[in-house]
Amino acid sequence: MFTSLTARGAGLLTALALGPAAALVGAPVTSADEVNPMASLEKSIVFLQTDWSGFIQVPPDVDAAGEGYWTDKLTYSVTCTGFYVSKTAQIVTAGHCVDPAEGRKVIIDGYLQEQQAMDMADVAYANWPVEGEADNSPVERSVRGVQPNGVDGATITSPTTVEVVDFKGPNAGDVALLHLPNVTKETPAMVIARDAPQIGAEVTSIGFPGDIQDISDQSQIARASFKAGTVSSQQVTPSGVVQIEVSSTLAGGMSGGPTVNQEGQVIGVNSSGLIEAPNFNFVTNTRDLRSFLLSNNVALAEPPAPSQGFGLGMLWYVLGAAVLALAVAVVVVVVIVLQRRNARRAPTVPYYPTPAQMPAPPGTAPFAQTPGLGVGQSSGGATVLSPPGPTVEARFCPHCGAPHQHADPFCPACGRPVT
Repeated sequence: MFTSLTARGAGLLTALALGPAAALVGAPVTSADEVNPMASLEKSIVFLQTDWSGFIQVPPDVDAAGEGYWTDKLTYSVTCTGFYVSKTAQIVTAGHCVDPAEGRKVIIDGYLQEQQAMDMADVAYANWPVEGEADNSPVERSVRGVQPNGVDGATITSPTTVEVVDFKGPNAGDVALLHLPNVTKETPAMVIARDAPQIGAEVTSIGFPGDIQDISDQSQIARASFKAGTVSSQQVTPSGVVQIEVSSTLAGGMSGGPTVNQEGQVIGVNSSGLIEAPNFNFVTNTRDLRSFLLSNNVALAEPPAPSQGFGLGMLWYVLGAAVLALAVAVVVVVVIVLQRRNARRAPTVPYYPTPAQMPAPPGTAPFAQTPGLGVGQSSGGATVLSPPGPTVEARFCPHCGAPHQHADPFCPACGRPVT
């Protein structure tokens, strides 16, 4: 047996009424991104409460007086989850959260619970008239939305009436489009995936479980829950509607919330589950959701464009090039330092200057070489030798290492200055 994922919201009326005051005493704002990689989506999730009002005609066969009667006006509430699908405050939820046919059942359930007569539910669903203020009118509906205190980027900080634009009931797709009026700033739209996920793909279902609210601070709305699971199968209902089965743990109150893939894109709307078996839950089909929204002229959000900056691969290339350039620079510096050090430490080689180069001793005339004779040449049987002079250290070019004379201003080999 299937059951919707709505939750009774009678206890939440107080929380909604105290919403503005709760904002002053709520929990401090924390960075949700540090806790959950999906937490950046929380600003797009909306808590919804639908109030259903109407009159029930109780038949004579269940009236103790045997006459039958119309009840006084009855009002009961259920809670659901919604999420933004555009930048213009359009919200998606499950169809059964706003379907008057489901609202009729909510009123019957509430009345029978008060009368402790839930065993009559099936008969009442089938036969008991339930009307609004006017004769033969459907039950009355009022939907309000708010976001929990402390959510970064929240756009609804106090309970606000939400308009119902369009919906499909549980047997026709179970999806609804709402609109939040008088919103002056852009709303954080979630991206709708283009294709249904593969079997076994990891998903996360998001919503506001009613049981969590029951044990939380009643002065404010509890934060949304993120439930991880996988895609188990794709099934088709007797009415021909495709549904995606997920193993995420869903609970009453999470109806209408998004189930997203690992990229944070919506693959379906939380719809229903099996009463007898836990973790057998169903969400709307991805393509059906896109078709429904496009048919209502919703400007769907696009996935963020790939980063135009340096990716991880490019970063490694840049770092590698920088390291290589640094290594080359170090090698060049080391080579230059070693060359200069070796030039300063090069061994000196003595050489003898020619007589013309040798300075004359003090008080004597300069030594004159016989014309036409070179050093060590013979003149009339006598050998003329250049007198030994003081040894002079050879100089070496600091640029090319070639030897040069002490008085040379330029290297005779490379021509560069040596002083």
